[in-house]
Amino acid sequence: MSEYFILEWTVLDGYCAIFSLPEGMPMIHKPARGIRMGSEFPDGLRFSMTKQEPGLKIADVIANAVNYFMVSKRMKELLEQHSGADIEFLRFVLLNHRGRVASEDCYIANVIGMQDCVDMDRSEGDRDALKPERFMYLRRLVLKEDTLAPEVKLFRTSAVPRLMLVRKDLKAQLEKEGVTGITWHPVGSEVEITL
Repeated sequence: MSEYFILEWTVLDGYCAIFSLPEGMPMIHKPARGIRMGSEFPDGLRFSMTKQEPGLKIADVIANAVNYFMVSKRMKELLEQHSGADIEFLRFVLLNHRGRVASEDCYIANVIGMQDCVDMDRSEGDRDALKPERFMYLRRLVLKEDTLAPEVKLFRTSAVPRLMLVRKDLKAQLEKEGVTGITWHPVGSEVEITL
């Protein structure tokens, strides 16, 4: 059994989701790949709740179709306290379905860097034709766990940079705190994830 889990965000009944990028979002690939944004990211950029999901509650991990790890202020604080990861928190304003401010304290949690730890021979999925070292669709993710440093609890990989991977002790801590918006998949299990 693996020590690690895939963190996937989920749209919950009554909760909002984000399906589009705001105008003026620069270098949109960087937060999806763990590349530091620095001053390129305008603080307080405005994202909008999609009208396709009528919920108004904001989960700790915000479901989205823009491939970012988007979190509440509470989740930001938990990650700062427990993850041990190098994370660049990019603050954004979340607008409700009518364009009014729902929260001024949401963040893209840009987990910096990527680990080269995926067992490409044992992992299953459809690879990117232009970048065969990356998956476009994932059926099973297998890690070379012995290549990970013992202090690594939250990370992304070069083969599936959008996905956050979490060690079981951090997962247990987040579950104990009752975080919302997450579906957990044990690494090595069958999944159906489009990247």
